[in-house]
Amino acid sequence: MRELGVISNESGLGDTFNEIDEFSDKCKYKDCTHTVEAGCAVLKAVSRGEISEERYNNYIKIYKESLYNELSYVEKRQRDKKWGKFFHSTMKDVKKIKGR
Repeated sequence: MRELGVISNESGLGDTFNEIDEFSDKCKYKDCTHTVEAGCAVLKAVSRGEISEERYNNYIKIYKESLYNELSYVEKRQRDKKWGKFFHSTMKDVKKIKGR
């Protein structure tokens, strides 16, 4: 499945995770990511046990993958470059600390 990628957020995600889709209509914000927002009906449902935590985690994982797959090639390269710069600067800092 991952090799093929998730084609679209909109089409299959709501159908596959219909219980999450139902609660998302009750969220305070229309563009809610269901991760950290106050007033998120999905997070409240997870905390009350109305949506299983495992099911929620699977939804978030696939949602993030679909967002990544929707990025253009240039956006992916820019994101990878930023990650590489961050990693290298962190490693330099670690080496400086160990060298003291």
